[in-house]
Amino acid sequence: MSDVLNRFRLDGRTAIVTGVGPGIGEHVAKAFAAVGAKVVLAARSADKLERVAAEITQAGGRALAVPTDVGRADELEKLVAAARNAFGPIEIVFNNAAAGVIPNDASPWDNHDDVWEEAVAVNLLAPYRLARMVYPDMEKTGRGSIITVLTCGAYTPIPPVIAYGSTKAGLIMLTRYLAKVCAPIARVNAICVGSTSPDGKWLGMFPAALTEKNAIKRVGAADEHVGTALLLASDASSYTTGSVIFVEGGRVGTIS
Repeated sequence: MSDVLNRFRLDGRTAIVTGVGPGIGEHVAKAFAAVGAKVVLAARSADKLERVAAEITQAGGRALAVPTDVGRADELEKLVAAARNAFGPIEIVFNNAAAGVIPNDASPWDNHDDVWEEAVAVNLLAPYRLARMVYPDMEKTGRGSIITVLTCGAYTPIPPVIAYGSTKAGLIMLTRYLAKVCAPIARVNAICVGSTSPDGKWLGMFPAALTEKNAIKRVGAADEHVGTALLLASDASSYTTGSVIFVEGGRVGTIS
């Protein structure tokens, strides 16, 4: 059994996790650190990053907080340089940062140009730019895993978030393209998430009309995405690339 579990270890690997804050990014970063990865945390909020980095360090892991606007190429370059300088070649990227969400009660026509521009920069360009920047590291070490986070709105329209959903849909094809481009050295996959409680405390606070759309009649907790992230980041999924794993309670197949 120990040999099986060891396939999920990330000892000695450097991982960049974007969109770190309360929610999926934080749980995944802590999980990567718990199985041996050196984790570089990226988000706009320095306070959130420092808290997560401190908690990882206190638990015996290694973490570096790098405040970053992933929608800007120059800040991504600084992020990658800081990761290399601190921990060496980058072998894992978990793209969790997202943009383009507008209020549920907004009009679909409120997806103005600035919303679209930020959605494209963060949801599409940032994962591509990071892949381009870190792939040379993966070539040197001979291995790598890039994971992107999708949404149910990438598969079926959920107005009014047109810019967000459309750019996430584009991320499906980007995942497939990068899987071809980076093979056989690095693997590129995605996780499709649904409505999620950042800390698990909100599970009973979502409207019934929303939870009834899921085959599993509730929303997800952020830590329920950890297993899939570990699978895709590790050698346990060594023959998997260009794929999407759905961790959304069966929503895409049942949504109306």
